[in-house]
Amino acid sequence: MLILVTGGVASGKSELAENLAVSLNKGKMLYIATMQAEDEESRLRVHKHRKMREGKKFETMEAPYGLSAYGQEYFTGYDTALLECLSNLIANEMFLAGKSGPETIEEVITACKKLNRGIEKLIIVSGTILGGLKPYDAFTEEYIRVLGRLNCLIGAQADVVLETVCGIPIIHKGKDLVRRELA
Repeated sequence: MLILVTGGVASGKSELAENLAVSLNKGKMLYIATMQAEDEESRLRVHKHRKMREGKKFETMEAPYGLSAYGQEYFTGYDTALLECLSNLIANEMFLAGKSGPETIEEVITACKKLNRGIEKLIIVSGTILGGLKPYDAFTEEYIRVLGRLNCLIGAQADVVLETVCGIPIIHKGKDLVRRELA
């Protein structure tokens, strides 16, 4: 089962995804952390997310970019995995790894397919950014396009698509599946 959880900044998407992972899990859980903590703000976010998942029995894998390079053995034996978050992974692929937009899309799709093959329940957290409100530099415009494209590609393949708005989950796809799985 593939689940995409989207939402704006501080909308509650991470908490929703973690709680969903715990509720659906029937075995070992993997938390794939993508944030590269390079400044005080990102270090605080990493600390906050670590505190949020304390006691939830996740095994954590730090993978800020290059996720497709990991062998299938890294993902076997897990019932549930949470990829937190696609927005960071994309930024890291483009900025830290120096990949173009199309290269980033290919990398992320390859990684997600590998994860989805090896893990029964894969939950992907991703942000949403509104483009077109003000002019951005070329890099940011490309990042917004890549994020939107990947959200669409993954959403089309997902069994469930959830969006959080002001902490309220909205089910866009897979309502019956979510109800049945959580019953």
